[in-house]
Amino acid sequence: MAGRAVLSAVLLCMAAAMAAGQSASNVRATYNFYNPEKINWDLNTASAYCATWDAGMSFAWRSKYGWTAFCGPAGPTGQASCGKCLQVTNTATGAQITARIVDQCSNGGLDLDHDTVFSKIDTNGLGMQQGHLTVNYQFVDCGDN
Repeated sequence: MAGRAVLSAVLLCMAAAMAAGQSASNVRATYNFYNPEKINWDLNTASAYCATWDAGMSFAWRSKYGWTAFCGPAGPTGQASCGKCLQVTNTATGAQITARIVDQCSNGGLDLDHDTVFSKIDTNGLGMQQGHLTVNYQFVDCGDN
């Protein structure tokens, strides 16, 4: 009986590590003007897909990280991605930021909020010139416990 409990705990930890460890390289990241700072970080006002589940989260939770829509090649999709965090790295400059998934998209990558995410890692300005960045992302713990 104790062996089963230990095995269950180990399997749960492995599943959590696998989910947190999902990543992708050389992903196209465009930008969106969610403007969370101007709308009091309100997911309903932003018409974000994840508002159905996350609009009632505290202001501290909603504003802890900049926002992104997620439709990347690796990781959970739909409701399962809502509220998760990504560490996003600009491949051209190495600049990194953590972003919270609040929406879904259809461009096959990420749609980063312009002010709270995209502009912060577009440190050389080429992303704005090209209309997109090439990024790597990895799911990370949001630290919301």
